Amino acid sequence: MGLVLGFCSSSRAQDNYVLSFSYRVPADPGQTEVPVYLVLTTPTPLGGVDVFLQYDRSLMACSAVNWRMRFQYAVCDTSLTGKIKMVLRRHRADSTYITSLPAGTDTLGVIKMSVFTADLLADVETPVRFWENPITPYEDNRLIKVDSSFIVPPALTLQEGSVIIRHPLYGDVNDDGYPYTIADVIFFVNYLVGSQNFTPRQRANSDVNQDGVQGSMADFIDLIKTVAAD
Repeated sequence: MGLVLGFCSSSRAQDNYVLSFSYRVPADPGQTEVPVYLVLTTPTPLGGVDVFLQYDRSLMACSAVNWRMRFQYAVCDTSLTGKIKMVLRRHRADSTYITSLPAGTDTLGVIKMSVFTADLLADVETPVRFWENPITPYEDNRLIKVDSSFIVPPALTLQEGSVIIRHPLYGDVNDDGYPYTIADVIFFVNYLVGSQNFTPRQRANSDVNQDGVQGSMADFIDLIKTVAAD
């Protein structure tokens, strides 16, 4: 199943500075590379962006950060668990051949999250927030103009995002809305013999015995037992 991405709407005019994460991104337990996009709206050209984000480390982990725009200097610090600090610059001090970030709205990059396989017993929406380190003497989330001046809140609007981790429908291996059917058994057989792949949703639903190991032979045996009992 494809991911449907949304972005926080804003009543602020487009001539304001805004950093936002995509919100209400659907994901399933065990899914890797869930994309959370970082979007910039700026009325003026910029030379750089600093972002410090926070997420729930008990539910997800960062698997990668990919940039959609070219930067001369791009550093991601993940040394603090559950947090990512990004420092992005279009120019080094000794180089001017890369142009500044243009005015308008652009996707700077995508943070790819991996969701843990734990059963949360219900759909859970977990935020991706901007974070300010209390021990730093400056704003951690800021824009750097081409003249090296800073744009910080409240002139800069920070809009958090979120990921919705959906509760699996265990036994609905083919994801047709009907769990524990012969069709689910056939689909699982095709997966085990290598002729069928699971989508992230199907993989989550395949953890029939709910032990956190998805698509296992033990799950298949439990599926057959339940279908036969019915």
